[in-house]
Amino acid sequence: MDNTFTVNSEGDISIVTLNISEATLKYAQSFKYFMVQRIIKNRSKIIIDCRNVNFMDSTFLGSLVYSLKKAAIDSGDLKLILGNFESPVWTMFETTNMFRIFKIYKDIESAVESYSA
Repeated sequence: MDNTFTVNSEGDISIVTLNISEATLKYAQSFKYFMVQRIIKNRSKIIIDCRNVNFMDSTFLGSLVYSLKKAAIDSGDLKLILGNFESPVWTMFETTNMFRIFKIYKDIESAVESYSA
């Protein structure tokens, strides 16, 4: 069984955990497919936990953007957990201005709470 991406639920919220240290082209297509399946199953509130990721390339970032757009088209919402705002992934989000496109949180609790606010 592949545990690259795992899902837990908190009420009507799907929490997708990336169990990889490098989010690269190797995983981009399978992640995009995985996310489309979640969205199709009417999981409109999705949190993606990226705290295990130490590096993310542009192809995987493209899959995140695609997932965000797909969720929005289906009246859903997608949020990210990056954890430490000093991480290389946060630096990449800052450099590319992706932090303006995504709603980013430091932990699961704050991301979950944001859905009830």
